[in-house]
Amino acid sequence: MSLTIEELLAREEITDVIKRLARGTDRLDEELMASCYHPDGFDDHNAFRGSGTEFAKWVVTVLPHFTTTMHFIGPPNVSVDLDADVAQADTYCVAHHINAGTGPGSSPRTATDPESTPGTDMVLGLRYVDRFERRDGTWLIAKRVCAFDWTYTIPIDPTNRYVFEADYTVGRRDRTDITYTGV
Repeated sequence: MSLTIEELLAREEITDVIKRLARGTDRLDEELMASCYHPDGFDDHNAFRGSGTEFAKWVVTVLPHFTTTMHFIGPPNVSVDLDADVAQADTYCVAHHINAGTGPGSSPRTATDPESTPGTDMVLGLRYVDRFERRDGTWLIAKRVCAFDWTYTIPIDPTNRYVFEADYTVGRRDRTDITYTGV
């Protein structure tokens, strides 16, 4: 199948929106997440159903209890079917949701302590099934459905982790992260 330059550009723009939404989720960036949806866009994450703007608000309310999240997606696992100004995208994702536990050893930034309670890594295998629409020349999500394929939870032993040195660059879940401050 031969693709036109316009089709390649559309696929790239759609994939970029998918990646921005994952990054916004991991950084708890409400504005970035909301910008990935059309104003009347809809998100069905099963535990949440509503507009893209409402979804972004929900994420920044529900996910902060995790120490961090990381959504792994990539163009090799994104399928985009274009039909004029409408596209269906199917994106595979593996998402880690880390709860570091409690006590001095619970943070990857502090020394370990055998009295700490173990944390967990809730790992999800899922797919984002999206309907994108190009409106006024811009591709954004019109509807997203999150389809869960599998999940498991791994206990994290706080006494068995690498401790970052004080001068290491460590990711943050807000606009103080290096993503926003730059290099």
